[in-house]
Amino acid sequence: MKKTLPLRPAVALLGAALAYGLTPAWAAETVPAFAFSTDPAVSAGQHAAYDVVHRYEDLLNAGDTAGILALFAPGSVAEWNDKPTFTTVDEKKGAYDALFRVAQFTTVFGYAGIDVVGDTAVVRTFHHKGASVMEGGKEVVDLNREVFVLHNIGGAWKISLYIFNTDPVQGEG
Repeated sequence: MKKTLPLRPAVALLGAALAYGLTPAWAAETVPAFAFSTDPAVSAGQHAAYDVVHRYEDLLNAGDTAGILALFAPGSVAEWNDKPTFTTVDEKKGAYDALFRVAQFTTVFGYAGIDVVGDTAVVRTFHHKGASVMEGGKEVVDLNREVFVLHNIGGAWKISLYIFNTDPVQGEG
């Protein structure tokens, strides 16, 4: 079943841009769509997982290491493209702090899928074609796809695995 999601942040950004006569580069591209399940129980789990990943996006854009670390579960792992695996809180803190010293994000995730089975959720995201990040004062194309594996721990969804890689054809299929 093909899924479609009203991408709230993307729509808000697009609306603001269009109001000023601007068209973001990714707006003209076809964006795979995602829809929450029509089953209320499944939808509730999907929305809860979405909320955590959307919060991660907001904190990434704010450069907020402490906020991001609070989203991770104890014993969680972060695996970044071309970097060693970060397994401890100190490793993740060092990695995000270093990232935010050189990069400023205005990321808007596209959602490729949100699957929830019991206390586990898998959220797949991507950066729209045309996305960029400011690194050292220069705009750099930022085309990634991410996988967030979340676990419901004591009633709260926490990231247990975050992994991403770059792909030059994001937003296509």
